[in-house]
Amino acid sequence: MGEAMIVNFDGTILAHGTTGRPDEIVTAEVRPDLVREARIHWAVENNIYQLGHRGYVAVAGGATDCPYTYMHDLVAGRWRLPWEDAVVHENGRAFGFPPPTRRYGQSLKAAE
Repeated sequence: MGEAMIVNFDGTILAHGTTGRPDEIVTAEVRPDLVREARIHWAVENNIYQLGHRGYVAVAGGATDCPYTYMHDLVAGRWRLPWEDAVVHENGRAFGFPPPTRRYGQSLKAAE
C-alpha cells in the first residue's frame, strides 16, 4: 500500500509514491514509441527477442529439451514476434560475441 510506481521500458523508475499513503495517485508519461524502438534496435538487452531465439551466446540451434508448447515452436522455427522483420541486431556479432558452436547437451570440452 502506498508504494506504487511506474517503470519505463528499460527498467528505470519514472514515478513512484513518495508519501506512503495508500490513496496517493502516481502518474507519469509512458512512451510506447520508445518501447517499439527498443524492441527493434536493442540487441543483448532485447529480452523478449532473446527468449524466442534462445540467446546469442548459449548453444547453436538453441536448447532442444522443450517441455512447453512455445518451446516446441522455438525449436521448429515457428516462433516469431510481431515486429520480427524490423529487428536490426539478430545476433551478438556487433557486440563482440561470436556465433555459438556448441550444440545443446554437448560438453564445453567437446566443442573446443
